[in-house]
Amino acid sequence: MEQRIGERYVLTEPIHPLADGVMYAGKDLSLHRDVFLLMVEKSGDASSSDYLRVLGQAAQFSDERFFHILNAGLAENHVYTVLTAQKGTPLPAQLGRHRMRGIEIVSAVFDLGKGMQEAMEEGISGFSVTAENMWLTEDNRLKVMNYWSPGKLISRGSLGLCTLLYQISTHSKQGPATFDQYQENVVPALTGLTSGQKEALLALSRRVFREEVSLSSFIFSLREIIALDKSPEAPPKVFVPPAAPKEPVRETAPPRIQYRQEEEPAPERVRRTEKPPRAKEPEAEVADTRERMPLRRTIWTLGTAAIVLLGIAVFMYMLLPGGPNKGPGSGGTAGNTATATPAPTPTPMSNTATPEPTPTPTPPNDAVPGQIPNLIGMTQEAAEQAVKAAGMRYSYFIEPNPAESGTVFRQDPPPNQPANKGDRVTFYISKGQ
Repeated sequence: MEQRIGERYVLTEPIHPLADGVMYAGKDLSLHRDVFLLMVEKSGDASSSDYLRVLGQAAQFSDERFFHILNAGLAENHVYTVLTAQKGTPLPAQLGRHRMRGIEIVSAVFDLGKGMQEAMEEGISGFSVTAENMWLTEDNRLKVMNYWSPGKLISRGSLGLCTLLYQISTHSKQGPATFDQYQENVVPALTGLTSGQKEALLALSRRVFREEVSLSSFIFSLREIIALDKSPEAPPKVFVPPAAPKEPVRETAPPRIQYRQEEEPAPERVRRTEKPPRAKEPEAEVADTRERMPLRRTIWTLGTAAIVLLGIAVFMYMLLPGGPNKGPGSGGTAGNTATATPAPTPTPMSNTATPEPTPTPTPPNDAVPGQIPNLIGMTQEAAEQAVKAAGMRYSYFIEPNPAESGTVFRQDPPPNQPANKGDRVTFYISKGQ
């Protein structure tokens, strides 16, 4: 017998059990369309209200790699969530039957990771991305069914994606217990990958199991591994620190070593390398101006003294007997006494030659197209501008750190590595200790 929710929805058959409920196929009688409905048993009015509030926030997010929420509400002893109907099947039902191999599996996980980054930008994270929460479409694309409920630590983020890659490639519903088990089973299962791709993937997975790789860094590394398939004869070009000797990459470094070269270089060395020599020109101009100013003051002082001495000499000459203003026979004080006109006191000439304002050196522009900018030491605003200037997107976190408060102390992916327009950079801002 069909189960109804009010006068609008009808549940036809169960599809797949999830962590917090069961998903059913159903129909929307009001709009005459097929839908999926997730039925979650109520555990109290307060918890049901919180669950509906979380659903309301998640419903604002829309991405083709996630089930879209259409509606939600309460029905007797359940909270129901109406989702867009999908073509395909739950991934656990296809683990033993799918025909995905090698690069196709890595590409599907990479595409899902990009969707997780989009969700993180909207404040949605912490959900499970292992097989039990995945939907496989008819064209072998992965979709997240429940992204509003928190998942276990080992089933989310980069570790969850690493586990998902293991489950798909080994056709197993269980994830690996250790990295040794992962290495033993996943390498022979990833058929079609080159030896360089397998080595790079194992090196990346080892770091993931050590919890050394963030989500954005994991996605960036997967993209590089996929790129190895496009040019198997020559490794991809990687960023080499300025101080490193120039050696042919294809002869001396296998792909695994190349990824280690992409680690973040010392920020101080990068800044010294990128500083343009023209920044020193204003300082030289100021120094030259300061050298000319004492000479000007000396000339002005000597000129003023000369004028004063000349005026005193003229005044004394006018007072001498027989001077030009003394009449004949005026041998004493009688007669016309010439009134000496004092020489005009020279008005000190003010130095109107004001040194031109020294131009402020323009800081070097770190935004190089096709390359991740160096954000270490920048303020949040400066880092955002640098990422936008490079044509990339960003997300950031504020964490306690010994670095100066308000400055970037770490970024992921590292700076100066090749990047495409629209890629994402995650940076971490210190809030002090």
